[in-house]
Amino acid sequence: MPKIVCLIRYDPAFVYFVNKIHGRHKVSLVVVESPSLKRRLTTQINSNGISGLLEAFRNQVSRKINRKTHTLTYDKHFGDKWKSLHPEVPVLMVDQINSPAVYERLKEERPDLILDHGTSIVNDHILETSALALNLHRGLSPYYRGTYCTERALVNWDPQNIGVTIHKLTKIIDGGSILAQERPIIENGDTVGSIDMQLTRRGTELVIRAIDKINAGEKLQFRKQDVSLGFLTLNRHWTKHLRKQIRYVERNGLIAQMLKKPARKKKLPIVEL
Repeated sequence: MPKIVCLIRYDPAFVYFVNKIHGRHKVSLVVVESPSLKRRLTTQINSNGISGLLEAFRNQVSRKINRKTHTLTYDKHFGDKWKSLHPEVPVLMVDQINSPAVYERLKEERPDLILDHGTSIVNDHILETSALALNLHRGLSPYYRGTYCTERALVNWDPQNIGVTIHKLTKIIDGGSILAQERPIIENGDTVGSIDMQLTRRGTELVIRAIDKINAGEKLQFRKQDVSLGFLTLNRHWTKHLRKQIRYVERNGLIAQMLKKPARKKKLPIVEL
């Protein structure tokens, strides 16, 4: 059985990711990246200027107002596994995932498998502490890589190519060789949030199946990506105008229209486990 370390940010979806895996395969350590307020503000300003920072505050207020709705959606997709990390799992809280504290702890742990969901870009010195590192990416690589991939697909009226990718974690953002991918079942009334929760749930099941294969002595099969087939979205590319467009899509039920008449008629090829 591989020794597993998870790298996450503290968010209900990522908490579920750890708890669900731990329920099937013991997680030896979870490293939680929790950036300081100063670093979060600096990142927002550097990425999107003051307007982006104000937009972030507005989004935070909106999330608080809709907390009851979010709770119902979390319960639907995650049961009770999203509320807090399992008490058996040791936790290391850090400001930055590439900090010396993380590196030293991982050298001590000597994991066989690192699993990442939602952190900043992980540098090579962290990845080299394990024989294999996998990332759960809420997007179908190479078509949609980076951040806000579900939103980007909706802006493109391309709901058929929303999905989740499990790939090797490398210095190329969401560009490592692919182990497995899956598409969600999108229904009328879905939002970006509910779709992304479904992607986390489906991606977590793919990770668990991959660990099952490792325990059974099977060799995992990876397919190299051709990143020229898609594009990369970074935080600085995601503007307030695009955020407004997504809010308009959600409030006016346009996802249902997209499903009937998508801009791209075909489903692009994906890798199945």
